[in-house]
Amino acid sequence: MIRSAFFSLVAVTAVLVQCAEAPEATMVKSGEPMQESAMSGDHVHVLDTSASKVDWIGTKITGQHHGSIAFKSGQLTMEGQKILGGEFLLDMDTLHVHDLEGEMKGKLEKHLRDTDFFEIATYPEGKLVITEVSPASDGNFNARGNLTLRGITRSIAFPVTIQTKNGMPTKVSGDFNINRQEWGIVYKGKPDDAIRDEVNIKPNLVFDPAQN
Repeated sequence: MIRSAFFSLVAVTAVLVQCAEAPEATMVKSGEPMQESAMSGDHVHVLDTSASKVDWIGTKITGQHHGSIAFKSGQLTMEGQKILGGEFLLDMDTLHVHDLEGEMKGKLEKHLRDTDFFEIATYPEGKLVITEVSPASDGNFNARGNLTLRGITRSIAFPVTIQTKNGMPTKVSGDFNINRQEWGIVYKGKPDDAIRDEVNIKPNLVFDPAQN
């Protein structure tokens, strides 16, 4: 009986530890904001805001929640077929939770919009600025720039994949983790259901070749 109870406890503990783990992705080390200089390319690629979004995953001791945030506007600055950089505004009021429904969904979305998290009434926009894109050894690319959330701007570097058509980008996507505390989101959650600092971010930037 004792042996059975022991192994049951071990199994439950293993499940809780697994649930608490952040998604496997590059952990971004943020720093002081990078200087954002005006870019003088020969044309711009305008973001398709209806098809673009940032997917996010937040984890805690008992599991996780995931959702998305839409973009308000954005564009890539191009020199021929080379990406020089870009600027993308997030509409924080479009923050949605996708794994809950009804009252629980509304309750969590309200909390995420409140002062414990993104304080959207005060900071209705986020911003992703790309200042540099360079080839990576695996055939993909590395992007550098600034991420602004809750009025705090921090520099980041993260891996991206770029899909093209006739040499022009049609989709730029990333998958990385950030430490939310570095953007002033310090709410720890309930004592028995603590929230992890790591948040998974997946920007999906879509460009319609017919419109660019």
